[in-house]
Amino acid sequence: MNILAICSALNNSYLAIKYNDKLFDEIIFSDENYHSLYLISKIKELCESNSIDLKKLDAITVNCGPGSFTGIRVAMSVAKVMAGELNLPLIGLNTAEILLNAFDKEILLMDARRDMFFVGTKENIELIFKDKIQDKIKNKTLLCDKNSSKIFPDSICFEDENKKLGEIMIKLALEKYNNSQDKNEFNYLKLEANYIQTPPVF
Repeated sequence: MNILAICSALNNSYLAIKYNDKLFDEIIFSDENYHSLYLISKIKELCESNSIDLKKLDAITVNCGPGSFTGIRVAMSVAKVMAGELNLPLIGLNTAEILLNAFDKEILLMDARRDMFFVGTKENIELIFKDKIQDKIKNKTLLCDKNSSKIFPDSICFEDENKKLGEIMIKLALEKYNNSQDKNEFNYLKLEANYIQTPPVF
């Protein structure tokens, strides 16, 4: 199964393509979090340099968040347009399942601002106030973003390591697709984002 993975919800962007049983992946580094602006050109570049025909894809997977509002919006827009144009299933993943599988940890903690945190397991993510967190994290090693790791110094900060998440995304997406009894759930029109905070209203 040929599949494209897209993630720009985090501090870096990640692209991967499994094509004819070969894996091609790339981390797009950015110190200024503008990496999502180059997403389309990077997909094109990755395909051209490896002789990959996008019309031969069988599916697309994308990180729906939580994470950067702009990054999620850009990645999902690109993934939805491609899935619609190519008539492909679009498999949504969340940040917790991706990172927890990559680091082999139980709990992900991400700062959602206003004294709230996203607390994620491999199964689900919930938004919790800071004073309620201890009940969720007791006796567990935390995987955190930089802001959360300052509050919980014994945690592991995923932003300090440059793991290639594309391969993990492809593995998880294929498992989710193959185990599904209703492939219609992967219609691109049904996919929704998990934003880390609501966009500002002007």
